[in-house]
Amino acid sequence: MCAASSPASSDASVPDDSVRAVVDAGGEPWERILDLLERRCRELPVGSVLELHSANPRVRSSLRGWCRLTGSTLLTDEETGEQSAYRIKLPPPPAPGMPHPSPFQKPESS
Repeated sequence: MCAASSPASSDASVPDDSVRAVVDAGGEPWERILDLLERRCRELPVGSVLELHSANPRVRSSLRGWCRLTGSTLLTDEETGEQSAYRIKLPPPPAPGMPHPSPFQKPESS
């Protein structure tokens, strides 16, 4: 069973590296985890830190590739027993004057 928690805090004074949300994916396959991650990322402010818990050992390599594709940073990768915890920093906002849509936003229909 998968669960996603609410943001840890909506306080603007939260340090940049504190976890804003946790996704507990259990042993779900990567395809299901990917959907959960992208949905959760759309809800969080840019530059937020998200924590993913997974018991699926195949997630590690897929997550690294996903981070490269989205511009996210894998901060930590800790294995505890049969489960791993990954802390992921979402991409920062684009530099001023440089329009760049978030990789998590759905394209607008024309």
